Amino acid sequence: MGIMARIVRIWKADIHGFMDRFEDKDRLLRQYLREMENCLHQKGTQVQELEKRAGILEADLKAREHEIGKLEKDLATALRTKKDTIARLVLRRHITQQKQCEHVQHQYQCLLDEQKQLSEHLEDQCFRYEILKVKADRFLHSSGQKTDRERFGLLDEKPDVWAVDDDEIEIELIRRKEQFADNGAAA
Repeated sequence: MGIMARIVRIWKADIHGFMDRFEDKDRLLRQYLREMENCLHQKGTQVQELEKRAGILEADLKAREHEIGKLEKDLATALRTKKDTIARLVLRRHITQQKQCEHVQHQYQCLLDEQKQLSEHLEDQCFRYEILKVKADRFLHSSGQKTDRERFGLLDEKPDVWAVDDDEIEIELIRRKEQFADNGAAA
């Protein structure tokens, strides 16, 4: 590794450390939650747009199927009256409509699959967001209490700081016995 690469790495580490000291963790957490919420909203909008497109494709598919039904009737009429030229024209339109209908059906099915995947993904992300939001609220609440404790000069109650050893109890017991003995002798 060259000396310049090492200098750049040290410089980046110093900049990141500097930025970490000035970042307000509470504000960053709130900003990240807002960004997540916006992202979920955008995905929800995408799901709605897919639903609209699916509705349009479904209507198009029904219209094409209706047209195919008309062409079937026209073809039956042309065959009954032995009008082969008209039957050929109707068959050409019928086959074209059938191919277009198959294409629209494929598009519709792909769109439904995409919508289902996106909806499931969105539902999973919404669930995760709610969990993170609860955890963030707890964190923000606890960090808010910590700053109040610090502001009012209250001690932070940690069990390991306030733990009492058996030796301390024995020493205090001996002192108290001596005090009691001295007070009893004086009385």
